[in-house]
Amino acid sequence: MVKENSEQIIDKSLKLAVCFFIASAGLWLLAAAFFAYIASAKLTDPFFLSSFELFTYGKIKLAQANAFVYGWGGNSIFAVTLWVVARLAQAEARGKVLLLFAGSIWNLAITFGLLGILDGHMTPHEMLEMPVEVWPALFLSYGIIATLIIVVHRSRRIKDTIAPQWFLLASLLWFPMLFLIAWNGLEIDAARGTVQSVLSMWFGQNVIWLWLTPVALGSAYYIIPAILGRPIDKYYLAVFGFWCIASLAPWSVVHHLEGGPVPMWIPAIGTVMSIAMIFPIAVASTNFHATAFQDINKVWNSLPLRFVIFGTLSYTVSSYIGVVFSLPAVAKITQFSIINEFHFNQRVYGFFSMIIFGMVYHMLPRITGKEIAKSAKSFHFWTSAFGVLVLLLAYLIGGLTHGVLAQQPSLDWASSVISSVKPYFLITEFAFIILAFSQLVFVINVWKAIIPSPFELLNKLSLIKKGAT
Repeated sequence: MVKENSEQIIDKSLKLAVCFFIASAGLWLLAAAFFAYIASAKLTDPFFLSSFELFTYGKIKLAQANAFVYGWGGNSIFAVTLWVVARLAQAEARGKVLLLFAGSIWNLAITFGLLGILDGHMTPHEMLEMPVEVWPALFLSYGIIATLIIVVHRSRRIKDTIAPQWFLLASLLWFPMLFLIAWNGLEIDAARGTVQSVLSMWFGQNVIWLWLTPVALGSAYYIIPAILGRPIDKYYLAVFGFWCIASLAPWSVVHHLEGGPVPMWIPAIGTVMSIAMIFPIAVASTNFHATAFQDINKVWNSLPLRFVIFGTLSYTVSSYIGVVFSLPAVAKITQFSIINEFHFNQRVYGFFSMIIFGMVYHMLPRITGKEIAKSAKSFHFWTSAFGVLVLLLAYLIGGLTHGVLAQQPSLDWASSVISSVKPYFLITEFAFIILAFSQLVFVINVWKAIIPSPFELLNKLSLIKKGAT
């Protein structure tokens, strides 16, 4: 019998929990794709599914965002963070039953939350729209999962920490901190006046910047050197980039309040911090791309790495675009246009999801012992990349068109502005169909790796019978 090495033992201890989170994430990804298509179709045909009260645009749009961020995002964050932290700590998983229990509560709470949204029981707060009754269950289950991951980290053999650990563990801690601050100011001891709208927007934007973004960056810091077999170029800059994100990102998001009914100094601070975000963006770009482009052939031939580099390039380019759009002169044009859809979809599709796809394709063969067909992964990559690019370009160009035309009061709104933007909505509808198809391919790839085929089950049964005799 071949003796298992330490990494195989760790992966074996993680298999059940990680596979559970990845499988759950895949199902939520399909749910989000379903909601995204309906929402995009309603922008081109408002009467689409109009006979169903559950499928009004406002409900579907919120259901899509919450299913994507908390369903797909939350479960994939748990899977990736648990696996990377355990691998770097060289420690086995702890409390496997508790992980599964907490994960089940997390997913059930999201299910009830989305049903509440579709039934009209929602709050007006960004990324806190699910009914207030589900949040204690979400917070408790999150706390259990995060605590068990931190326990694994605390039992590490090497006490020094590296960039993937900083980003992944920080995201685990930042989310509950954001939630408690927002929940206190919006529900427990509700603030008055404009403070509520500021706090609501601050939480919704920082869920992306301080929860999803650090996980994607930490994953990139882990997988790029792991596959290329070389250290991150100019790694000493990583700590600077980490602290810049921690200190600048929470305040840069308030530039979205430009033109709103808030004191002018609030969006002004956001603009200054957004410009300062050039530094952590440049650090990440230097670390990732200076390393990857030293061996571009290896990047191209490794599909997990291809997904990750697509994600890091998307992060770099679109983040610089975001800095430009935060400038008051530009924000005056884009602020109340569909350009905001560009920002959201770039971060959750073009950046976060593409990196998570790469991580899952890297993790699963090591956990399950089964390779996913290269052709299936390649097909998923090309459909995802095409869908993301079409979607982002449509929202970018359409948003600029929308913003410029909306600044001209002499134009008739219905005949000029809406008719000019409608073709871009048709393109986004097409892009969401492509993305839904690519995500279905991803889920099939994942489930084939996780769930044993009937032939594998028969072989295992025959081996058990032989062993018994």
